[in-house]
Amino acid sequence: MALEIELSANQRRALRRAIRNGDYHLLLGAGASLDSTGGDGRKLPNSTDLAQRIASRFSVPLEEGDLLWRVYARAMEDAEEESVYEWLRRSFWDVTPPHWMKAYARVPWARVWTLNIDDSFEQAYELVKTETSRETATINWDEEFRHGRDLYVIHLHGCVDRPSPPRRLIFSLSDYSDAAVSRAAWPLTFRDSYGVSPFVIVGARLRDEPDIEKIVASRKPIHDAPTFYVKPGISAGVKRDLLAWNIIPVEMTAEQFADNLAELTGMSLDEPPSQREEIAFRVGQQFRELRTDGKIRIPTGHDFIGGDEPDWRDIRAGLYADLDWIRQGSSYCRQLGQSIRPSSVLIYVGKRLTGRSAGLLAIGKTLRDLSWRTFLYVGDERLDVDAILQFAASDQDIALLFDSIIDIADDVSELIGLARGAGLKVFCVAADEVGQSAKLIERFKEAELVHRHIHEINFHLTRTDATHLVDKLLSIPRPGILEEWGDARRIAHFRHRELFDAMAQLENSPGFGRRVEELVSGISESIQVEILLIAALSSRFERKLHAVDAARMVGIESEAVVRMVKDTTQLGSVLKMDGLWIRPRHRWMALDACIARMGGPRDALSFLSSAINRLSFKLGKESLRERNATAMLVGSLMSHKWLTSIFPDVDLETWYESLSPTFGDWSARYWEQRAIMNRHKAKIYPDALARAESFALRAVTILRDSYSLTTLGTVLMAKAAHGGVDNVSDYYDRSIDSFEEASAEKPTNLVPWLAYLRSSLDVIQNLHSGSPQLADPDLWDRIVDDWARIHSDISTVAGVSKATKNELENLKRRYGDLILVPPSPQQPRA
Repeated sequence: MALEIELSANQRRALRRAIRNGDYHLLLGAGASLDSTGGDGRKLPNSTDLAQRIASRFSVPLEEGDLLWRVYARAMEDAEEESVYEWLRRSFWDVTPPHWMKAYARVPWARVWTLNIDDSFEQAYELVKTETSRETATINWDEEFRHGRDLYVIHLHGCVDRPSPPRRLIFSLSDYSDAAVSRAAWPLTFRDSYGVSPFVIVGARLRDEPDIEKIVASRKPIHDAPTFYVKPGISAGVKRDLLAWNIIPVEMTAEQFADNLAELTGMSLDEPPSQREEIAFRVGQQFRELRTDGKIRIPTGHDFIGGDEPDWRDIRAGLYADLDWIRQGSSYCRQLGQSIRPSSVLIYVGKRLTGRSAGLLAIGKTLRDLSWRTFLYVGDERLDVDAILQFAASDQDIALLFDSIIDIADDVSELIGLARGAGLKVFCVAADEVGQSAKLIERFKEAELVHRHIHEINFHLTRTDATHLVDKLLSIPRPGILEEWGDARRIAHFRHRELFDAMAQLENSPGFGRRVEELVSGISESIQVEILLIAALSSRFERKLHAVDAARMVGIESEAVVRMVKDTTQLGSVLKMDGLWIRPRHRWMALDACIARMGGPRDALSFLSSAINRLSFKLGKESLRERNATAMLVGSLMSHKWLTSIFPDVDLETWYESLSPTFGDWSARYWEQRAIMNRHKAKIYPDALARAESFALRAVTILRDSYSLTTLGTVLMAKAAHGGVDNVSDYYDRSIDSFEEASAEKPTNLVPWLAYLRSSLDVIQNLHSGSPQLADPDLWDRIVDDWARIHSDISTVAGVSKATKNELENLKRRYGDLILVPPSPQQPRA
């Protein structure tokens, strides 16, 4: 069949790449459903026919020139909402779709948006889906935001998928008005997606849909892959408008376009995809394969040696130093199938700027050289365990790399267990922050870990590391001052030093001489400084920042943010795009300069409060369950630990209060952070402990889980130690009850008991000082016995991690010092 759509060679390549990667969105208008047969056995009507049917069924006037919305409004005025809705449901749900719709159902869309209340697309998808296909999720326009592995079909004007209560439909002008002011999640998400993602628009009369035309007419798509508008008989005026809006008009039927799309992409849309293709797509949505074929092309402006985050191409080019832990990890890889079970997880933890990300990729390079198909996790949701297992069952050995694993650690543990049970080879390698060690112990069985341990990255370079690093720098034609030094001085400069600190202090060192403050001061627009601040904070928290979220947070359109990063010299010098993810070129080094440019910490915090509140429509319990990038980023932005590390001298009480309208009704994590803040604040202001207790109790009321109960336990223990209360024993008992309940889910749940061991030492110290009045003469003996028993119980499990083991040893030393001399019998002990 001859191609009827004129595209440039670049557009063809971008189209093929985007459609196969699942980047395209589908928007269906009323014209896409006209060939469907309704549940009542009649063809689905157009707007004119539907107005006539409504007028007839509900005996309301239909005058010449009346539009559908007016007739619908009359029916709603005269009849009960339930009766109108039920009548629509009988006609527009469980429909029989046209045969050509099955071709669209076989395309791997990112999301499907429809302006129709019927289920034509869902029914077509059910006809072509296989056992390995994604499930569909039908979503009404006013539902809570979600982002998961399913194929979402979002009905922007409502749907009639359930009998009761009736869905909110958008037919009348008042419905459009109410929806516009509702700030509902999905219309806003559509607005944010359009412009940065490519779309195929089928059967939509844009000028009859005021909410959609406003978006399409005001926002020009910037994706390399083209956006299409498909409709037979496009008028000259509409065609002119479409071209001005950077949309390619396709004057053909939906069926004809499907044939063209198949030829343009090389995909078969006449038959279901194979199981292998379906599984490969699902895995490809979450992982990027690390290949070693093809020419190595370092991106323009990228400078790994100069401090930029590592890229796979840097590793292929051999730009990394073979440090001790990388050689150790690579050695473990060579033992797979011998002394190490192929389906295991190798975890390294270390502090920031110790080369974790580069080392992870370097170990991945070893796995690739050993003929493992190696993939890097780039997903934005829970792990698709089933797809990975099916992929491993039909392919060769696979290795999965995770740069930070804590948020999906339980999924990875499940994956390892199931892979072992099925006799598959799925090897996982992860790098994470050393502070996550205790949580990682909770989530993995000891037998799942390589050599039953969580391994550590040296914070300071050993002599061997220093030697390898010097050799690597001298092999690169930019060694700077190292050329002027002798071997001994070169090695001495790095030995026992932190990697990035030592590099940064090399005079004329490659790239580290960049003056980030000057780059920030060269940014002319304040909104660009705000974008950079968010990106730098994301890097500091090890979170991902999507362009859509960045745009919402600063209050501009998403495609404008992408243009700024790609086309603005000042912003492009400090930020880069990775698909639609924004990454700072210098990690979080621009933080202080951005805060200063914004007027100081208070002004920066005020901006952050507004930015978070602008994202409120995407935040909810469902987002937390999915652990998507937006929810994880905002959670870190609210973390008292992180905030005080960046804004150490600011009272955060007012700041947290400004977020109450967004989080106060539903978020236990929000109240936990306020409780933690007031617990720390009580060291100077004892009255803050009462607020801390109130906030912790509110968190438990909203969500009674391990996190909220641990927070409550630490607050109650602080009240026992520093609250000046008479009933110290009661507070201690309530506290240990909270810790016990928090740990009940798992016997390896270390975090609550570590929190107990830390916080109860303050109670022991306070009892020893004799300051409180004794309410329970046995409290001293009880708490000392509890502490020793709990420490002993968790020490065996904690031995899996050197960092956790060291922390327990330090706590034990402090405990021993405190109980060395018991309280004097002459002085009050409680």
